[in-house]
This record gives sequence, C-alpha cells and structure tokens, in this order.
Amino acid sequence: MKEFQPLIGEWHGEGEVPMEPPMKISVEAKIERLGEFIVFSSVGEPAEVPDSVSIIGGAPDGEPQPMHYFDSRGVKRRFMMALEGSTWKIWRAPGEDWKGPHGPGFNQRFIGEISADGKTIEGRWERGMGDAGDEWGIDFPISYFRK
Repeated sequence: MKEFQPLIGEWHGEGEVPMEPPMKISVEAKIERLGEFIVFSSVGEPAEVPDSVSIIGGAPDGEPQPMHYFDSRGVKRRFMMALEGSTWKIWRAPGEDWKGPHGPGFNQRFIGEISADGKTIEGRWERGMGDAGDEWGIDFPISYFRK
C-alpha cells in the first residue's frame, strides 16, 4: 500500500458536470491511512453531490486494491484502485452489476494524472455504455488541488 503515498492528504476538488445547465461541483476530500487500509472521504457541493467514504485495501501489496464505496444516498459500490507511476485509476470491481437494480446503468472508471510536484491531480470520471460497458466517454472532469 506504500504506492498510494502520493495521494495521502487533504484535497480540494473542482469540476463541472455536463448537463443543461452545467453543474459546477466542489469537493473537500481527505485520503488517510487507517492501519493497513486507506480511507477516502469527501463532502461535496451542491447538495446533489453525495458525501462519500471509501475503504481501500485487503489485497497483497503491489496489486490493485479493493475499494468499498458508500455515499449519503445509500449507494454501495465495489471498485478496484491502483496507482501506476503518476496515474491513479479506479474502476468497477469484477462481478459488479452496473446494469442491475442498484447499479447506475453504466460502467464507471476514474483516471487521474498526478503532477510532478504532487500538488494537483487532473482527473475525469468516465461512463462505459453499450452491452459490455466498454464504449467509454467522459462523464465529468475533476481537478484536485492539495491543501
């Protein structure tokens, strides 16, 4: 889990969801260690942005880590998370039914690039559509700034 050290800290995030009219979002996020795990919590604005907490860890070091996500809407999802060099990736865990009654109706993944100085992350959430969920398009961009 040492590979996640560049993410540890407090972050301010800003993005814009492409809808009519566009919705500007703001999040305050904290990524911290809890023993052998990592806790990723965020509080967002406006009210439509759910507050969330994720518990990350449980796999052997150096492998993608399970990420259990919970939010203020009552949504529970399983993701996988990895940090490869400066690229932070989050994707739906194998076996997650994104088309089922509790899924969002589309596949999901996040890709973020950490700056060389470690002070910013330029990221984007993507939606995977189609029967296999592998026709990817940008859901919304988000940039994080270290506090």
